[in-house]
Amino acid sequence: MAITILNPAVLEGIRRPILKGLPSLSVEAKKRTSSSAFTLIMGGFVMFNLLALLVINTLMTQDAFTLQDLKHQANTVNDERDAIMRQVAQFNSPDSLAAQAIKIGMKPVEKLNYVDLGAVAVNSK
Repeated sequence: MAITILNPAVLEGIRRPILKGLPSLSVEAKKRTSSSAFTLIMGGFVMFNLLALLVINTLMTQDAFTLQDLKHQANTVNDERDAIMRQVAQFNSPDSLAAQAIKIGMKPVEKLNYVDLGAVAVNSK
């Protein structure tokens, strides 16, 4: 019952399919396909990607320099604002105001007088 008892000629016929309507298929000698076109396409694709990365990196670097310049300008403006605020505080100090009043001819008060609004209201009735 094993296959080994069959005639080798019968086994040879089993190995070859019997298809009457189809042309005979055979393996031809290997034709080497040209890999230069594929290499050029892939090389172009890689070069395009590298150039795109270079452009993106350059734009990001330019933005970083612009951001750094803007931060420097903001710090400079803040320093100038702080200096102006210190000058305003210095000019608004009581000693500075008294010195400016004397320069324009005002005299310091020697005696303070107070007005009693309650007494004024009683006398007017």
